[in-house]
Amino acid sequence: MANRALIDFYQLMAKYWASDPYSLVKQGIPSRVASVDKSFESSILAKVEKDNSFRKSRQNFFLMHSPHKSAYREIAELALERMKLGSTLLLLPDSKDVDRVIQLLDVKNLDFDFIRLDSSLPRAQRYENYLRTSLEKNVLVIGNRSALFAPIHDLDSIIVGFEKSEQYFEKKHPYWNTRDSVFLRAQIEKVSVYFTGYVPSCEMAQKIEAREIKFVAPKANLNTLAFPQTKGELLPDRLIPKIRKFLREGTVLFLVPRKGYANALLCAKCRNMALCKCGSRLVVTSQNSDPVCSVCSTSVKNWQCAWCKGTTRYVAARGIDRFHEEIGRAFPNTSIQLSSAPNILEDVAEKTKIVIATTGAIPGNAKDYSAVVLLEGQRFLAATSTRYEELVYESFFEAASHVNTKGSVLIILDSFHPLVAAITKWNPAGLVKKILRENEDAFLPPFSSVALITIEKQDAILLRNGLIKSIKDERLPVSSQIFRLNDSDSEKTKIVVSVPAENRGVLAAFLHELARKRAISKKSSVSIALDPFTLSQ
Repeated sequence: MANRALIDFYQLMAKYWASDPYSLVKQGIPSRVASVDKSFESSILAKVEKDNSFRKSRQNFFLMHSPHKSAYREIAELALERMKLGSTLLLLPDSKDVDRVIQLLDVKNLDFDFIRLDSSLPRAQRYENYLRTSLEKNVLVIGNRSALFAPIHDLDSIIVGFEKSEQYFEKKHPYWNTRDSVFLRAQIEKVSVYFTGYVPSCEMAQKIEAREIKFVAPKANLNTLAFPQTKGELLPDRLIPKIRKFLREGTVLFLVPRKGYANALLCAKCRNMALCKCGSRLVVTSQNSDPVCSVCSTSVKNWQCAWCKGTTRYVAARGIDRFHEEIGRAFPNTSIQLSSAPNILEDVAEKTKIVIATTGAIPGNAKDYSAVVLLEGQRFLAATSTRYEELVYESFFEAASHVNTKGSVLIILDSFHPLVAAITKWNPAGLVKKILRENEDAFLPPFSSVALITIEKQDAILLRNGLIKSIKDERLPVSSQIFRLNDSDSEKTKIVVSVPAENRGVLAAFLHELARKRAISKKSSVSIALDPFTLSQ
């Protein structure tokens, strides 16, 4: 089921991610189904090797999505264009995204087959589709990250839609990510690679600066208005008349930071945080409900402040349900629909005038809104890491893209914030360059390569000392940095090893040998994640 190029890909992946090929094979090849095997003649399963000698030099692109147009439609059109040159692999973050692209393809008269390959399929169907990818010519394969291992005949292009998504990072051993792995397969099979998104990730931006990837963006200008909060109010006074005007012209989309009702409860008298006996935050699920612990789910009846004995509640960290209440009071007799996980809207009712959505839950239909309101901009941007700051920029541009050509984007944020100008000009370059420079100063990816090692607490100090000795012995680069992440509630400890990006291969080889020797000597196992999405995974 695997040709020579795919076998080479597994071996290169194992080396790159400090793993063994078998762990990757388990993720790449679906479980066998005997009845499906019988339906395929064994003689057909002999795979013809590809000849890549005729290919032109491969090209790498980052395509920024346009405003006023469905990103899924742009991805589908790109796939159709690339299919004119040969088989194409289209990777999308999750099954919801696959559904939306397939809906667009179903209405077209295609002269080629497309094969779905993702975890939403029944076991037998998934295995059958995997076999079909190795047999059929001129085929479009659509799937999630594991579809990268599909043995596609005559592969010409790989498309990665919404490249910044956290879904492209494997959460189990060997913790590979799609972006880096796509480049490895493209290197072996000499195929072109297309990434799409609204704001390139730091890793992608660095490659764009180095001219390893060509950045292609539409020329557009959006009417963007900023409304700063003066007293922490949800909707500034100047904004409400604007929204009423846009409601008369069509449907208005509100983007909010989080789901739920209130993700924090304070005492209205002394403003101290309400905590459970276990030490975790209390949250409120509706206006009149009792507070509930966010960890142990204990309900607290007749809540009273532990500090001043006050009983008046003040809800903080408002969620979509609380926003629904406040927006409903500001615009009475207006039809409102909510969209948040797990209940993400696919279609908006014709009578609906307001849609309130969390990030990643904007309805999938191609509806253009008369206005897009980005609520609590400063709270969105209060990210704990530059990785989440990138995601905020992506979600703001994605939401803004749904406004119609005559509409406006209304941001609850200071007008001098660079994000306002970036959305107006539809150009995120300044935002990404700022993050790149901050990461360079802090020795963070993409200027360094990071390994997150998880180990039993009793072995952590010994391992850390061994890593420090390896730096002194120059088995690791002398500029390497090592620090320990403390988690008093866990039986395991995390150790972070950071090396210059150009020494990533040295780090991967060292960690692979470390894991191998610990296994031979029957020491406690270590979990190694190279270049994880965040250090808290």
